[in-house]
Amino acid sequence: MNEQPENLLGEANAFVDVLEQVSQVAKLNKPVLVIGERGTGKELIAHRLHYLSNRWQGPFISLNCAALNENLLDSELFGHEAGAFTGAQKRHLGRFERADGGTLFLDELATAPMLV
Repeated sequence: MNEQPENLLGEANAFVDVLEQVSQVAKLNKPVLVIGERGTGKELIAHRLHYLSNRWQGPFISLNCAALNENLLDSELFGHEAGAFTGAQKRHLGRFERADGGTLFLDELATAPMLV
């Protein structure tokens, strides 16, 4: 079952503007790039986008790209088949496939190697 989005509270004009923009963008069936400094609530915004969109019943899958090296990141994003490499005992669904019909949030994407 999907978790409910956290309530976001604030009165600052900039915050209210962001929430209004999120509401507008959520109506589109397009990828969204959420940028900001560390600790500014990018994942909260991504959750809000997800739950306001037509994909709200689908999965919300997140991945911290900084937590994995290039080989592991590649496998986590795109998956692999059994026997694809030493130790690959069974098929592994990648995050893109697991997020199908929902939302994929890639945290710390700027740290990912360009080859991925």
